[in-house]
Parts: sequence; C-alpha cells; structure tokens
Amino acid sequence: MLDRQALPSSAEVVESFESSEPCGRARLPDLARRLANRHLEQWALEDQSRDQAADDAAVAAAKRSIDRLNTIRVDLIQAIDLWAVTQLPGSSKAMPHTETLGSVIDRLAVAWVRSRRFDERATASGMADERSAANRAALQLRELACAYDHLIRDVQIGSRRLPNWLPLKRYGKRL
Repeated sequence: MLDRQALPSSAEVVESFESSEPCGRARLPDLARRLANRHLEQWALEDQSRDQAADDAAVAAAKRSIDRLNTIRVDLIQAIDLWAVTQLPGSSKAMPHTETLGSVIDRLAVAWVRSRRFDERATASGMADERSAANRAALQLRELACAYDHLIRDVQIGSRRLPNWLPLKRYGKRL
C-alpha cells in the first residue's frame, strides 16, 4: 500500500486551484494550481474570441494566446504525469485507469473553472436558468471530485494503476 500522503484528496486539489500562493514548482498541488490558472486565463480568452464586436485581429490574437496556454497546459499535465510515474509505482497486475493523473486533474480544473464562472454569472444575473446551469456545473465538479477520490484510493491499495503516457498533441512542438 502506498503512503496516504502521496496523493492529495480532491478537496486538497480544489483548494490548490483556489490558492494564490505557490507550493513549490515540483509539488503536485503547485502544478495543479498552475494548471487551474491557465484554464482561468483560457476561459477569458475564449470569451474574447467569441465576442461578436471583436475584429478579426483581436480574435486571431486571442486564438494564438489560447494555443500558447494549451502548450503550457500540456506541459503541466506532463509534469503531473512524470510526478505520478516517480511517486506512484503501480503494479503491472493492477487494472489500468483510462486516464493519466495529469488528465484527471486537468478535467477537475476545467470543471472548477466552469463551476466558478457559472456561479458568478448566476449571482450577477439572478436568473433561474443561470442558477440552474451553475448548479449543474457544481454537480459535475462534485462528481468528478468523487471519481478522483475513488481513483486515488484504488491506486493507493494497488487495485488500479495510472497509465504512463506521453502527450500526443503538442501545440506547435515536435514530439
């Protein structure tokens, strides 16, 4: 069985998303925090790229910035995956999970940003349909967090292992 401190709980991961303080470059919570921050930036750029009043140059600039953020995001996912490979040796007899730890944390970060932004919009508008969307986004985040917690429990007891994959899409970088 692995050390229970090796993997943070979903609550600790989400807490790292909300932190403004670095936890150290090589530590998992800091990588997760940096990943969530890239998603916050990307959300704003996607809003800019969809602005009907924006001219073509502004849309192109936003799209190029989104590509730059995706490059950083993929690098952060890979850094999380490399951390997992060194810190979480899995048994070849354990069932493989369908995603790497970096991919799972990336999906948690996206769900966290979506939940946060939908809640802000619902609070600002006071409209029932906006509140309904915010509630659905919050539910999705809770369900992903629950699935993450079950995954780390399974990894810790050795019934599941994380795959060791390299990213295939590099946003302008050669493999």
